[in-house]
Amino acid sequence: MNRRAFLGTVGSTLSLGTLAYTTRGATDTLEVCVWLSEQAATYDGVAERIREYLTATLSLESWTLAVSIGGAVSVSSEDAARLTSRGEWPMAVAEGALGGRDIEPASDVNLLVTDGSMETAPTGYGLPHVASVGGARHIAALELFATLVDDGPRSIAPNTTPAHTMHVLLHEVGHALGLGHEHGTAFVADDAVVATPMLSSYAWDPEYDRERSQCGTTIPDTTGRHRTLSFSFSSCARRRLAAYDGEVSL
Repeated sequence: MNRRAFLGTVGSTLSLGTLAYTTRGATDTLEVCVWLSEQAATYDGVAERIREYLTATLSLESWTLAVSIGGAVSVSSEDAARLTSRGEWPMAVAEGALGGRDIEPASDVNLLVTDGSMETAPTGYGLPHVASVGGARHIAALELFATLVDDGPRSIAPNTTPAHTMHVLLHEVGHALGLGHEHGTAFVADDAVVATPMLSSYAWDPEYDRERSQCGTTIPDTTGRHRTLSFSFSSCARRRLAAYDGEVSL
């Protein structure tokens, strides 16, 4: 089921407004809350590593960032994409807003991390204000941000499985804040193709529309080049985030 079909199904009885998302000024606090599936919560350090990377990448001038950890939740599957695309996680967040579950939603992003596979796409999913991603075991193995990511403005890191997992997490958080794939870019650095979060693995997908970016750039030829990751959102993604006021349209 695609995003619009899902919202059409749920929206007849429960609108996004029910989640108490209200328009706010661009200089207010951006609230992100992270929950873990019960299986994901068995890995030491997962929540702390997610908080660290979100803080490093989402601390923009447009807002004051507040990242909280909501704890462990019971889910029917570790398939992170399915939990959101088929409505289980969005409904759980909505029920929490209505007092029906022990979940207190954040006003901007409600992220669920599971122990789902990162080998078969889709590995995550993002809707307005709601997102999920698998790979908790890989996040637990991820290096500290300061160790993995270079200290340049583009925040470049090797394309390891743990780093890729965190990159996908940022990708889905971007969707929850209204960003699309077209807000992603790729560029060449030291003969490697570097993908920003909203493009991520699509940079190396031969079927992806290479002219799709809204940032005025095209995806460079990847032939014979290494794959690396940027943990900095593209300039056009940051402009879009700067205009975010609490409302997210599909």
